[in-house]
Amino acid sequence: MEKENAKFYVVDGLDELRKIVQNLIQSSLEAIPDTKEGFINDTDGLVIRIQRDVQFRQLHLDEYAEVFMDHLQSELVQLSEDCNTFLLSDKKVHLEVNFKAYLIIILDVINNLIDHFKIHYSYCFNFKKVVPGRYKQKADLILTKISEKLIPSLELSGLEEKLLEVLKTYFSDMKSNKKVSFHLLDFWTVLINDLNKISSEGVEEVELDLCRIFCYHNFNYPPLIQYYISRLQLDYDAVDNYREEYIRITVEIRKLRQFIIRKGYGYDADAIELREALCHTLENELVCIKKLINMNKKIFEGTGTRYFLQQFYFKISISMEQFLFIFRLLIDKGIVLVKRKADLYEFIHAHVGTVKKNNLSIGNMQNTYAENNRVTAIKVRALLQSLIKQIDEKYLLTIFFFTY
Repeated sequence: MEKENAKFYVVDGLDELRKIVQNLIQSSLEAIPDTKEGFINDTDGLVIRIQRDVQFRQLHLDEYAEVFMDHLQSELVQLSEDCNTFLLSDKKVHLEVNFKAYLIIILDVINNLIDHFKIHYSYCFNFKKVVPGRYKQKADLILTKISEKLIPSLELSGLEEKLLEVLKTYFSDMKSNKKVSFHLLDFWTVLINDLNKISSEGVEEVELDLCRIFCYHNFNYPPLIQYYISRLQLDYDAVDNYREEYIRITVEIRKLRQFIIRKGYGYDADAIELREALCHTLENELVCIKKLINMNKKIFEGTGTRYFLQQFYFKISISMEQFLFIFRLLIDKGIVLVKRKADLYEFIHAHVGTVKKNNLSIGNMQNTYAENNRVTAIKVRALLQSLIKQIDEKYLLTIFFFTY
């Protein structure tokens, strides 16, 4: 059957709905019921006829389903815009109360029909089509109320101001934009409803929940991507330990890769996914850190002379457990000041070796440092007592002799 045939687009009940709209616009009261109840009954009957007609077409089996649905959407959108335009003309030309009430009923009927087809025929619904003004106004009222409560609650959690500004800008843009597609309006609805479910306490938990939701829905909104990129990029002058940062970023990439995402969905389906953008940024940071780490291992050149960056290195005759225990005593006593124990492990790993070639890996040192080994404590005490004896014999007695 030729799909260009006009009969292909004919939907039972749609012509009658179109005539009602025309009669209202032409102010023809004779062509519509006298009572509001009668008008509602008539329109409800038309809605059922339209829905049944579309249902009987079995669009899921029709290769031209998208063409048909696009045409039906266009009809409904146009009817909605005609009603809304005429309703807004009340500011210039006073309309009868009945006409205004009937127009509002028709607009609600059209909105409900659009929702019905959007939900039950999503496989052929044209989500790229711009929503009618009245349909968006209805959504704006609901979503704006949620966003007005959501932002203050996120502020109370201690969320960064820059991220809050990104969300405020997005909500404001969606509300003020009159030409929004069904897809973007649906995306806003789903996103804001999920954000409103966040119940975590503490800024770190809230930030993690936000990132999960943003990645799941692929909220690749350019200002949001830019915010995350600027936050993920390191200030290398402030980095104390490149190897530790390398490990931390590797773990972060793993976490991001484990986030569940909604395939084929997103704010902008044609742009890079948010999760991929974040992973790509972190992977670039790994490349930079790796280059900086390797700089200390390479040959430096200057004015034609080559030289190596010599590293300080020494060996100890005691065990690694005893050596770490001594450091632990010095740190606990406040003699050695270390901001992070990871710096101590990194220093020992890079510059210290044992005669017995003990395992001085960072992971092994972390485990050993946390242990309360009685045998190690006894051996270190004996070692310290021998040092005290040496101090007494070599320094204190000598000083006493010369003083005397």
